Amino acid sequence: MPRFGRRLLAAGLILDTAELVCCGLPLVSWMGASPWDSLWLRVALPLTLAVWAAAALRMSSLVRPVLEVVAEVREGGKPKPAETEVARLGLARAPREVAVIHLLAWVLVASALPVHAVLGRERDPLSAAALIQLVLVTSAGLAAIRTLALEIILAPTRAILMPNLQGIRVFADRYRGALLAVGVALLGLWQTALAFFASTLGKATGELLTSGMYALWPVLIVGGYLWWRLALARTAPIEEYFDAALRTKGGKGPGRDDPKAVDAFVAAQRTPYALGVVQAVTFVAAGVAAVVHLGSGGRIGLAMAGRLLLIVLLVSLLATLYQTLLAQQVLRPLIRHLGSRHALPLDQVRAPLGLRTKLGGSLAAVLVAACAFVWLFVHAHAMWGRASLAVAMAAIFGVVMLLVRDVVSPLRALEERSGEMAKGQLARPVPPWGEADEIGRLAVMFEEMRRSLRDRLRSTESINVDLEREVRRRTEALEQRNAELHEALEKLRRAQDNLVRSEKLASMGRLVAGIAHEINNPVNAVINSLGPLDDLVKKIAAGEGDAPATLAKEAEEILAVVQRGASRTKAIVQALHGYARGDDSVQREVNLARSVDDTLGLLQHRLRNVKVAKDVEPGVRIMGFPGQIDQVLMNLLTNAAQAIGEKGGTISLAARNQDDRVLLTIADDGAGIPQDVLPRIFDPFFTTKDVGEGSGLGLSIVHGIIERHGGHIDVDSHPGQGTKFSISFPLPPVGGGARNPPTA
Repeated sequence: MPRFGRRLLAAGLILDTAELVCCGLPLVSWMGASPWDSLWLRVALPLTLAVWAAAALRMSSLVRPVLEVVAEVREGGKPKPAETEVARLGLARAPREVAVIHLLAWVLVASALPVHAVLGRERDPLSAAALIQLVLVTSAGLAAIRTLALEIILAPTRAILMPNLQGIRVFADRYRGALLAVGVALLGLWQTALAFFASTLGKATGELLTSGMYALWPVLIVGGYLWWRLALARTAPIEEYFDAALRTKGGKGPGRDDPKAVDAFVAAQRTPYALGVVQAVTFVAAGVAAVVHLGSGGRIGLAMAGRLLLIVLLVSLLATLYQTLLAQQVLRPLIRHLGSRHALPLDQVRAPLGLRTKLGGSLAAVLVAACAFVWLFVHAHAMWGRASLAVAMAAIFGVVMLLVRDVVSPLRALEERSGEMAKGQLARPVPPWGEADEIGRLAVMFEEMRRSLRDRLRSTESINVDLEREVRRRTEALEQRNAELHEALEKLRRAQDNLVRSEKLASMGRLVAGIAHEINNPVNAVINSLGPLDDLVKKIAAGEGDAPATLAKEAEEILAVVQRGASRTKAIVQALHGYARGDDSVQREVNLARSVDDTLGLLQHRLRNVKVAKDVEPGVRIMGFPGQIDQVLMNLLTNAAQAIGEKGGTISLAARNQDDRVLLTIADDGAGIPQDVLPRIFDPFFTTKDVGEGSGLGLSIVHGIIERHGGHIDVDSHPGQGTKFSISFPLPPVGGGARNPPTA
């Protein structure tokens, strides 16, 4: 049997026992030793048990489909819609029908026996009416308790049968009925407790039961009507909220700051206190009316009336406390719902009573009631006095437990949610446990803090998502830009190589005129010497002319001229070939002295009016591309020769090892470079020459070549004092050897 099935059985047994004690004992006590005792044993008790059996069978038939569906769901099955609907109807009807059956049984028994006794002239009508009222009100209270107990026990199955049903919808349909059930239950228990405690006082019990109980009816009827009207009026704001939130089709429902939510929260807080006050006034008035009725007839003395009034006050006090606490428990789901769904201004939803006032007043009332009950029953009949005192202490203990629960439970809930929030779990709300007293307001502030943290966290997460998206977009853009830049850099490198080659070819073109003249002179000397040499050879062959020795000596002189011209031509061609060779693929050791000599040999035609002061260490070497090093020397020496011009001057060229570098300097005593032009001389396409004399790429290419070789170039120039270029190269690595060129 499921756990709630066992709970149903236990609750039924406890309530059946309570009915026998609270309703059966007054009937037996009222009949006393009369012959009607046998009628109770022969007819009333079997009839009551038969009705109870029928109620148990009805309960079983209504709950069985619920048990079957729940068992099927727990085993992982999916019940059919028809089975679920039958179970749902049984779940809704079982508590009310079973309670009504029990109530009807006691109505039948409590009416039949006294009426039969009155007709047989065994009892007077007033006493019978008082007994009927006692049993009916008590059985109604127990029926209300049975309804509430069955609803509580069966509530968990509702979530299994209807998982999509909102709990607040169930509450909206049942909370007024639950408030009424609490009121009826406390009415029955109040009257039962009043009769039970009064019975310990001796003779007054019989008087109260026989001729005093009917005096309660008018006050209870009026008070009950006022209580229900007050309940309807006090819960009207709650109904307005439910109309807006649940019963309006197509509407968006109340907003987070809707005033209807605030009004509903205030009504849920104040309703239990208002109902408790009306109930207290009704119970006290009814009890006082009964005691006054007994005292006015002289049936009880002043001392007994005082004790009865004290019992009325004590029982009414306990009933009022239970009424307030239980009504708060009934309305607690609404308070928690409103606290978790809406923003509640603390200044508007403050509880009617503070925690100090509520606890202090309740505990003071409980302490006074305990002392009064002890004083009342300590000298009572031994058996009844102890039993009455035990019942009173149990009732007082129940009030204390409810008060402790209302204080401890919200603190535990706050502790649990604080731990969850400390771990970053901000999804679950922190609703107030009950009314907005000190603990409730703390819960409201906790909820506001949770919402604020959640909103800020969501905002931060949204910002992080946006940042990640922006970073991703920027990264993709950067990758695209990097690809474009890499492609552009590759194009620039190729363009730079093309410019270097173009500038080299342009330099070679500018050298052609002078070199042609340099080559033409030795070639002409060779050509002009070939004719005389031919004549000498013929004379020698013919044996004509001077002596052969003289002719041979002349031929040797002519051959020397031819040899010098050919050697000069060969040297010029080799230098030009070295300058023009394409050796940019692999770096190797470059003999800087040889490069200087080759370049000076090519530029002899430009250096006719220039004195070259050369101071180059023979063994100085660098790692690089020979053709590019030659181009650097060619451009710098050409610029120096142009700076000197036709007036003549000196170019100083030096190269030596200095620390871990190779220092190359080229200086001239020409016109110099203006200071405003000096910072721009390495800019591409910048030139001060006339159109056709230069492209402005020479020094820019020189700068790039030196940087590619890991070197550094400085210039020092003053107008009228000449210009000096200082270039430093790193020494070649130990062991030399070729290596791949560095990237530009």
